Amino acid sequence: MLAIKVKIYGIVQGVGFRPVLYNIFKSYTGWVRNSSCCVELYIESAKPINIERIIIKNKPKNAFIRSIDYSVHKIKKCAYRSFVIKYSQEKNNQKNINITPDWGMCKSCQKELFDITNRRYLHPLITCTDCGPRFSIAKDGLFDRLNTTMSAFEMCNACTKEYTDSSQRRFHAQTISCKQCGPRYFYVKNNQAVLKDIQAIQKAAIDLTRSKVGLLKGIGGYHLICNCLDKLAVEKIKYIKHREEKPFAVIVRDIETAKKYAYLQKSEIDILESQIKPILLAKSKNDYLKLVNLESPFVGIMLPYAPIHLLLFYFSRLDCLAATSANLSESPLIYKDSDAVNFSGVDFVLLHNRKILRPIEDSIVHFSLNKQLIYRYARGFAPSPFYLKGVKPNILALGADMKNNIAITLKDTIVLSQYTPDLSNYENYEQFSRKVNDFLSFFDIKKVDLAICDKHPNYLSSSYAREAFPCVVETQHHKAHFASVLMENDYYGDCVAVVLDGTGFGDDGNIWGGEFFVKEKTLIKRIGHIKYFPIFFGDKAIKEPYRIAASYMYEVTKDIEYVKFLFPEYKDVISLIPKLKPALTSSAGRLFDAVSALINIKHKNTFEAQSAMLLEYEAEKHKSTKILDYKINDFIIDFSETLKTIAKRRDLLSARVFHNTFTQAIFENVLSISKHTGIDTIALGGGVFQNSLVFAGLYKKLIKAGLKVMFNSRFPINDGSIAIGQIYLAKEGICV
Repeated sequence: MLAIKVKIYGIVQGVGFRPVLYNIFKSYTGWVRNSSCCVELYIESAKPINIERIIIKNKPKNAFIRSIDYSVHKIKKCAYRSFVIKYSQEKNNQKNINITPDWGMCKSCQKELFDITNRRYLHPLITCTDCGPRFSIAKDGLFDRLNTTMSAFEMCNACTKEYTDSSQRRFHAQTISCKQCGPRYFYVKNNQAVLKDIQAIQKAAIDLTRSKVGLLKGIGGYHLICNCLDKLAVEKIKYIKHREEKPFAVIVRDIETAKKYAYLQKSEIDILESQIKPILLAKSKNDYLKLVNLESPFVGIMLPYAPIHLLLFYFSRLDCLAATSANLSESPLIYKDSDAVNFSGVDFVLLHNRKILRPIEDSIVHFSLNKQLIYRYARGFAPSPFYLKGVKPNILALGADMKNNIAITLKDTIVLSQYTPDLSNYENYEQFSRKVNDFLSFFDIKKVDLAICDKHPNYLSSSYAREAFPCVVETQHHKAHFASVLMENDYYGDCVAVVLDGTGFGDDGNIWGGEFFVKEKTLIKRIGHIKYFPIFFGDKAIKEPYRIAASYMYEVTKDIEYVKFLFPEYKDVISLIPKLKPALTSSAGRLFDAVSALINIKHKNTFEAQSAMLLEYEAEKHKSTKILDYKINDFIIDFSETLKTIAKRRDLLSARVFHNTFTQAIFENVLSISKHTGIDTIALGGGVFQNSLVFAGLYKKLIKAGLKVMFNSRFPINDGSIAIGQIYLAKEGICV
């Protein structure tokens, strides 16, 4: 007689692994259970079994098997009379690292939702082993019902039967419920629950057809929703959010509706239909969504990921809904019912009584050259583990401030958190602080051996690290960008990097953002950059890009009267420039701001990077291949002549011409550095690569030149990946 002991590592909990293994091995004796670090399996068999092949062949669709360890022992007799699922067990103070993200509704549940013969017909919180909330409702990493907020709902007899019957689809589905025993939806108006269940949903659906605006509770928080084709309703949301110019995301009925509004490639359709179900920034097909799209050539589109979305479409007959995070602009996502029912300006609140433990925003993805770029790492992605040998446990990386994702390490594993917006907003900073404590508690890190933060003296995330932890290492912002690309691509060789973003504290005390690095062995050094330009007026200049343009033009002309002529409406402010002390910056992002203001696209931003985004949108309208003058000396790119020419022209075609010039200059410099160092592997990182013209233009040029190109695809290409890079720098002992 043989006893086979198995441990399965990877994303193996919350995906229905135990039920699958039970059904495979129920003719044997033994058991299966979740433990702190894996799924454990014990089988008693009269003959050998090809255990690895069987497990890999039959794994659940959302599972990821990192490794399978097993041993075979001879025994005299069976210790068990049957095969059972045991209670989960935490062992040796090891916390489970395999909790899955929140999954969008699966196709089987969607089919049941509209099957009139099914007992879950029109059940607004239908889930199964393959879909539904996970991380947002989990109290800790052992994903059993008792460890989730579903523990508040006692299963009815019918659900209990399904849960315990191995022939049922919901066998050991921890979020199992039905209309009789599970969470319920309520229609709330004026702080009173007026309707519940289907009647509540029907009333909300009708309201949406009548220019009403509501708060909708989904998986990880609340959305502000309305009919996105209804001008009155959209104007209401703009007023509520204090957001007049930033586009809104849209939930569409189905993939055919998505194709009606956007040009979609196969990779884009695949991500929309996946259980990640992010917001996809796709090329807009027409003007149907101009009310929410505003000036953008892209539409932020997503498919229904919670059953409530499908039911609202079902009862309203609408094609699409504006769905934006329920908050004031740049403030935290609302996820508590008490905050929702007291939120002013909405006509109704549609909520369920399943508690959300941690708020999780919608993820945002874009494809350029058919390559995935993540702009926001949140629902559907976070907190997926990244496996890497040699990573020591108990390291905490605090990330950046503007877009914050933190990361922690466990043995041979890195886990990147969900996104938090700009920490300069105090409420966001509080949420960041809670997120740090929650992550450490969730993964049972009792003592942080090393905290890593950005070396920026004024970053709130860095101040938090210095105050909260005794052992802190500071890393340079752009080198962390570079390192995140190396980490993601598991690359340890020599490499040249281009890091382009808006702001980062440089090693020389200046503001970096247009940087060229070389990594050789364990040394990263800055080899080049965009020429420093002065910025007067401090942080106010970032919000009012005409100040950046004025600063740059004063630098290249030394003629304050000419600068006043360029911006006559601001001549009183501009006249102060010669009296002020500037900061110096090599920022690529500020260069885009300056050009946007120079050609009168945007003088003042109402949201982050607005002027640069509008410059890109304008450039998309033109097909010119013209390139303006620039200079490169010792790997430093000087765009002074470019700016002078644009200031003389001041036409909208300059938007495209500037993109052409910028991309060509970056390419030329990379090529020169590659030839100088003999290194043919290039890393691209930083938020400016969210600009499709820059990313696609540079990528194609580098590939055509025979260079190998790496970039962030699994992790955000913007500041959301900084924490990953911080860990790489610490792991490799990189000298920076």
